[in-house]
Amino acid sequence: MFNHKHYVPIIKWKRGERNALEKLDPALKTNMTPLLEIQPIPFNHKEGTFSKTLDQHLENIGAQVKSAWDQDRPIFVDIDTLYENIESSEETVQSGQHPVEFIIDIIESNGIKVIPVTGIYRYQSFHDAIERITTKYHRGICIRLQEEELSDLASLPKVIDDLLDFHKISPKDVDLILDYKQILPTQEQTHVGNLILLLAQFPLISEWRTLTIASTAYPKTLQQIATGSNGSIPRTEWSVYQKLLTLSLGRLPAFSDYNITHPDFVDLDPRLINVAAGIRYTYSNKYYIFRGVSVKKNGFAQMTSICQDVVQHRCYRGGTFSFGDKEIEDCANQTRTTNGNLETWVTAGINHHLTLVAKDIANLP
Repeated sequence: MFNHKHYVPIIKWKRGERNALEKLDPALKTNMTPLLEIQPIPFNHKEGTFSKTLDQHLENIGAQVKSAWDQDRPIFVDIDTLYENIESSEETVQSGQHPVEFIIDIIESNGIKVIPVTGIYRYQSFHDAIERITTKYHRGICIRLQEEELSDLASLPKVIDDLLDFHKISPKDVDLILDYKQILPTQEQTHVGNLILLLAQFPLISEWRTLTIASTAYPKTLQQIATGSNGSIPRTEWSVYQKLLTLSLGRLPAFSDYNITHPDFVDLDPRLINVAAGIRYTYSNKYYIFRGVSVKKNGFAQMTSICQDVVQHRCYRGGTFSFGDKEIEDCANQTRTTNGNLETWVTAGINHHLTLVAKDIANLP
């Protein structure tokens, strides 16, 4: 389906991220297969209950995906992330259908092709639902393996064979994602060595339909960069990938990342957090962080000076580079009617990131 000159961004299916995908230049989408992570039902911390039922949470997902993607090419959808909030207990929608089937059916009914994502150690009803979906749509599956599952290469072939046998599927119909989630900058050399060893010994390495490596160095918090200041974070996942491309590997994997977010699901009580305004801007091998101060105390008027810092920085690519860059430039020039909100600048930063990575990958040798 695709080779190493292809981008697999992992997108948490929240409004800011899906808006970033929707605003992406359609030409870049031809070189991309997003992996959508369906998010848990929002929890109302003030009321101590979920703000929606499972059906209400999922009812618009088909239209949302069509609006954000609207391509003839398929996407990956991982529904296991729906249960990342441990308080969530609804296992079926009102009709009795498993969420895996409900979500994929409703997306497919909107004309978007879905390759369902599964893994080795998911619960039985999940595997059963994936098997029914693959029988219905015949698009194959995506197997997403976590770092801890990749550490035992002696037992991995048997475990993978069992999963393939259960789904009555061969490797040529399987997209494989090796997901390391977060890697620290200090782990770069070790991680490269581990990947070389893994790719040399991985079972059936040449037979999988596609092969992708996923990871990010983006931290869970930005505490290392003080509010009201600017700084940068190494983009270790891209440095690692560039090193892999220089090696004589039997098969070059495609690149996947978590855009400018941390992999973990976070559900904090908004009454207890004090968010700072800011812009996260990807360039070359770094994430540049332009941090403002408390939004609660200072609002978004500060975004004008923050955006001015961005456009004056050597990393800035110009207002024509992406939708996100145009948002930043307009705010810096004070030609926007408002200074936006948190979602505005999440969308801008992610849209810039997706644009940058898609272009960089398209230009790989």
